[in-house]
Amino acid sequence: MDEVYRHSNRLVFTAGVKHIADTAGAYWLIDLVASYQHMPKVRAEEFQLWELKVNPDNSAVASMTDGNDGTKPIIEQKIPFTDYAKAGESECKLYCVLTPGQPATLMQPCEY
Repeated sequence: MDEVYRHSNRLVFTAGVKHIADTAGAYWLIDLVASYQHMPKVRAEEFQLWELKVNPDNSAVASMTDGNDGTKPIIEQKIPFTDYAKAGESECKLYCVLTPGQPATLMQPCEY
């Protein structure tokens, strides 16, 4: 992981996540992940799997599970409309990794 970008004091993100945000106009997705990082039930998961699934009507669901096996649902947020699918993708998976004393790091699975 060579280059990271600071979102807030709670979150940094990789070049791969920046590429997604740039090409899909999805900086709001980074905002969404960052907005949950203060919650104790989210911070309790050191390895988080965040998924965005876009429906045919352009509504979507963003969810977070424990990243170890992805079976423990932690967060689910319904999104009434997104144009994320215009970038050619109908879903996105990101990892958010917590290291004590550091901001959370949001990355693509291939960057882990």
